[in-house]
Amino acid sequence: MYVTEQFVRIVYMSQTDRRIAKTRKAIYTAFLELLNSKGYQATTVQDIIDRADVGRSTFYSHYESKELLLDELCHYLFHHLFEREAHLAAEDYLAHIFLHFRENQDHVTSLLLSKNDYFLRQLHKELEAHVYPMVADDLKTAHPRIPTSYLKHFVVTNFIETLTWWLRKGKAYNEQEVVSFYLDVMEMTAKQE
Repeated sequence: MYVTEQFVRIVYMSQTDRRIAKTRKAIYTAFLELLNSKGYQATTVQDIIDRADVGRSTFYSHYESKELLLDELCHYLFHHLFEREAHLAAEDYLAHIFLHFRENQDHVTSLLLSKNDYFLRQLHKELEAHVYPMVADDLKTAHPRIPTSYLKHFVVTNFIETLTWWLRKGKAYNEQEVVSFYLDVMEMTAKQE
């Protein structure tokens, strides 16, 4: 099941007023479709209103702007994406992230590939909190003179670039293989003196 369906059921179907739930679902679905077809920058509130078939005042009674709609989308996606099962090994956890992007190319991947600033900033924060700690000790030990902020930037940007490469050009490889590529590069970097 795609995240979109889960999101709609969890967030909107728990509302007591079915009309509100139906309207929010229509707005959210329209926004996702437009992200996929036009990208975030080219999508206007009017586009969302037209696609969702709701009035302007109705849209604004639910969301103050398309930025807040994007914010809600990011919060939900990242909560699901970075929720880690305690029993998962680092490789499996990272493969889960890659798999999530591949399976949700209709919305989360379009935000990544369109280089949406807000989305990338939020993704960067999540990766710093969840991925960087997996490789931090080895990198800090191998490169004690390099500032931690630079190491975080290095780990996160390489993760995002690896993910972007895979989604655009590396589809011949499965998520486990790409995670191995990424971790091998991190390990090589940690071993260099």
